[in-house]
Amino acid sequence: MKKTAQKWLAILPLALMGITMAGTPVLPLPAYAASEKSFSDVPAGHWAYDAVTKLAQAGIVDGYGDNSFKGDKTISRYEFAFITAKAMEKFDTAGESNQELIDQLSSEFAAELNRLGARVTKVEAKTNTWVGGETRMRIVQNDSNRGGKKLGGADHFDFRQRFKFWGNVNDNISWAGRISTSTSNKFGDAESATGSDVNLDLMTVSAKDTFGLDNIRIGRSALDFYTNGIFGKAGNVDGVYLNKKWGDVSFRGWTGNIKSSATNDANQLTTGEVDFKLADNLNLKAGYFAADVEGTSTAAGTGTLNTNTGRFDNSQGWTAGMKYKFGKYTLLGDYVSTTLDGATNLPKHPKGWAVQVSNSQGPAVLYPAVNLVNPAKVGTDAWMVSYRNIDAGTIPSGAGAFDVTAVADPTQPYSVFTHGTDNEKVLFLAYQNVIAKNVLVSLEYQDFKIKNRGLTNLPSDRLDKTYMMKLEFFY
Repeated sequence: MKKTAQKWLAILPLALMGITMAGTPVLPLPAYAASEKSFSDVPAGHWAYDAVTKLAQAGIVDGYGDNSFKGDKTISRYEFAFITAKAMEKFDTAGESNQELIDQLSSEFAAELNRLGARVTKVEAKTNTWVGGETRMRIVQNDSNRGGKKLGGADHFDFRQRFKFWGNVNDNISWAGRISTSTSNKFGDAESATGSDVNLDLMTVSAKDTFGLDNIRIGRSALDFYTNGIFGKAGNVDGVYLNKKWGDVSFRGWTGNIKSSATNDANQLTTGEVDFKLADNLNLKAGYFAADVEGTSTAAGTGTLNTNTGRFDNSQGWTAGMKYKFGKYTLLGDYVSTTLDGATNLPKHPKGWAVQVSNSQGPAVLYPAVNLVNPAKVGTDAWMVSYRNIDAGTIPSGAGAFDVTAVADPTQPYSVFTHGTDNEKVLFLAYQNVIAKNVLVSLEYQDFKIKNRGLTNLPSDRLDKTYMMKLEFFY
């Protein structure tokens, strides 16, 4: 009990900060003057006020601080047209009832939308580059149940800063780039060699409707193109991605270089996957991968494999995935079957799987590849429970989606920081809450155990338990 109290006391300062911010009134966006000469005010009681209030409560458009529109304040038809135009940008992700509201509003204010469209077109012709960013602060703690090193000092507190730039080259070609601090940015480490390291972790050029394909993307990107998320990486993979859709069937392919989380070697990875939409609430997918990525071990347990024995030259395998929605819940599953070439002292046909249940209404991807909630929708929250069971060598080093998701000493044997997706069984719990517009609080817990203790020199299968609280700002 004492240990549990100490863990959460370490997280308390950030929790209090989050609660304080939650109690801070959300500042309304600048109101557009109601005395537009071009259009008359819409009379109070008009159905459009109620329609826009419902869209604001759903997070589709921005309203006043409480996501409502005051009944004692009328606004002009021009302002309604501007609001409707913003709602139309999110039409594809809106629910059926909200899509109907957007259709009704666009019909009501069609003339004003036409005029607004002409003005916006002129502005966009001059402005084709945008800037955004995010700031993340974390408090982390771990229990090392096998005599390993516990986090201490500045290791309990870290941050990450990202700046993203994107724009259009022409109607068919777009570009994007992102500058990010490294994972080694600890509070109090500003003078160290890695205390403020930054890198260009995204840099892509995309072309749509080219060579008979829906999209081609070239450059440095996230590993976001294969499986529901058991394969994955937030950035720094260089290659070529393409996709094509035929009705309810789609294909995604990629080839390029990835770097191991335990070494600096760049190696070739090629993937291909077909997704079948069998029903509105059910998708199945199947894929194949080939990885020219070596698997290594050391007697101390600090190689690319989460073992102290065995090696292999390269690997290939097939994958299967499932997405099923039932009510307000989503069930995700990934399965991987791998063949290891040149394997010694290792099973030659490792396998792995991951499942997740969540009430998230966001993109159906294994957490933490995407957030469970939309940071722009104040007051929303969501949770997820996942479990993964992965043999040694199943996922190529550098392509494991759960690597570096937990914080631990990366130099210690069988580190759960560098080896989050190899020779492990892990229970993962997470909860997210939007406490203010574009301000997100997350709580995470992971319980790590070794899958095959016979490939290690550990006295038991218990590894670390990790605890994390994140405060993120999006802009």
